[in-house]
Amino acid sequence: MTKRTEASDSDVAPVVKGQHPDPFSVLGLHQEGDHWFARTFIPHAEQVTALGADGSSVGELKRRHEAGFFEGEVAIKQRQAMRYR
Repeated sequence: MTKRTEASDSDVAPVVKGQHPDPFSVLGLHQEGDHWFARTFIPHAEQVTALGADGSSVGELKRRHEAGFFEGEVAIKQRQAMRYR
């Protein structure tokens, strides 16, 4: 994942502390060009797999913060409901 698609440290820290004024501007699906990226906060998780609308794996997310903030590119072509495992 390139630096420009990663959430900034100044966004990650308040999300994990529950103090971000607009956490959904950081979390969820984000598109950059033809690429999609997912961000989620799952407290105490050690690894996270993103699942597409059909339940298949669309990407492994990288742990950015030990409290459970994850992000990564997902293999989808359009916005869809995501689940995380």
